[in-house]
Amino acid sequence: MNQKLDLTKGAIWPTLIKLSIPLALTAFIQIAYGFVDMLWIARLGTDAVAGVGIAGFVFWIANALGLIPKVGTGVYASQSFGQGNEKETVRVINNGMIQALIIGFSFTIFVLLIRNIFIEAYKLGDAAELAAKEYLFIVGCGMIFFFVNPMFSQSFTSLGDSLTPFKINAVGLVANMILDPLLIFGFGIFPALGIRGAAIATIFSQMLVTSSFLLVSLVKEGLIKKAITTIDYRENWQIEIFKLGLPAGVLSGFHATISMILNRFMANFGPVPVAVASIGAQLESISWNTTEGIQVGIQALVGQNYGAKKIKRVIEIIKVSLKLVGGIGLLASFVLFFFRHGLFTIFTPGDLKAISLGSDYLLILSLSQLMMAIEIGLAGAFNGLSDTKTPSIIGITMNTSRIPISLLLMPLIGVHGVWVSMSLTSNFKGLLSLALLRKKVKKLESEL
Repeated sequence: MNQKLDLTKGAIWPTLIKLSIPLALTAFIQIAYGFVDMLWIARLGTDAVAGVGIAGFVFWIANALGLIPKVGTGVYASQSFGQGNEKETVRVINNGMIQALIIGFSFTIFVLLIRNIFIEAYKLGDAAELAAKEYLFIVGCGMIFFFVNPMFSQSFTSLGDSLTPFKINAVGLVANMILDPLLIFGFGIFPALGIRGAAIATIFSQMLVTSSFLLVSLVKEGLIKKAITTIDYRENWQIEIFKLGLPAGVLSGFHATISMILNRFMANFGPVPVAVASIGAQLESISWNTTEGIQVGIQALVGQNYGAKKIKRVIEIIKVSLKLVGGIGLLASFVLFFFRHGLFTIFTPGDLKAISLGSDYLLILSLSQLMMAIEIGLAGAFNGLSDTKTPSIIGITMNTSRIPISLLLMPLIGVHGVWVSMSLTSNFKGLLSLALLRKKVKKLESEL
């Protein structure tokens, strides 16, 4: 397997597509993980879905913390590689891995200590709380894999290889698809473990992904093998990686915090809206998870060319990337709008209240998919230019405004007010990203 690819040469569209297809497919694998879990867990009832939905916010926080070494490493590794400095590229990846392990183990301990307090704060009832506690304890024990695997994926992608992460993550998905029904409902020698079975399937699948990354990295000679077989701790790189990745981590963590508050608002209307939002988020991830995957490719492409001082090529990459993520956003809007009723029927067959409310959720959120895809995808362009602050400022400002908008609208239209606030602010985030990136492009053009 090729572990490095020079992205500073060749036609931009084919290069971006070649890099993005495996990333998009990898993103769909992440979507499929959630779909498979939610599809089987939904059969256990809305209390189980609500419980896992609450526990799912811990994943979001883990993802936010994991973004710090992931983004910092990805930007600096792609820029160093674009400059032709392989020794420094290895050092960046090595220090990023070390940082991910430190943050991951620290967060694992934290989750195991506070999990019950966190869950009980939502007051969703005994059944949902029990489901959340059982699920979160098991997942918490294997939380480190959710820090290591994204780092491996990012390291390969920074060197232009997005195919290897796709193949390895696909192995994990297949394992999860097989284990979920076996462990949740039982079959033959497998006992029915319910919600605990879903958690075990998830952790085992992630452990398999980590093992596969290690095996591939060690068998194939290359920069990643050098990075994971040495310990080259450098305080300067630890600081630089942390500083560059921190805004992205803060944005994601802040987004998770705001979402938890909004989820608390929804919980005031009962467990059904919470379950609907959990399922709806999985369906909505058609656009945001896919564009998050492609964002990594845009970041690598921009980063390598920016590091190589190919400014004209960087500008063209940004323009092409806008067309790609915009197309994904439009497709997602179409799917969620026209198939909203049928999509929810798949997850909650026979539950007319959940289907009706879920259709409303998808209708409202379908109106923001274009701008949401643009905002998420173009963050990769900002990151590749070493500007991780601008996307974070846009996200934090707009996400914070969801709280007062929700409080204003809930007395008028109930739980729908929360969803309108989410859709409205997503549109504003996309428009601001476009405006500020246009300003940055004009500055780059003046440097030619």
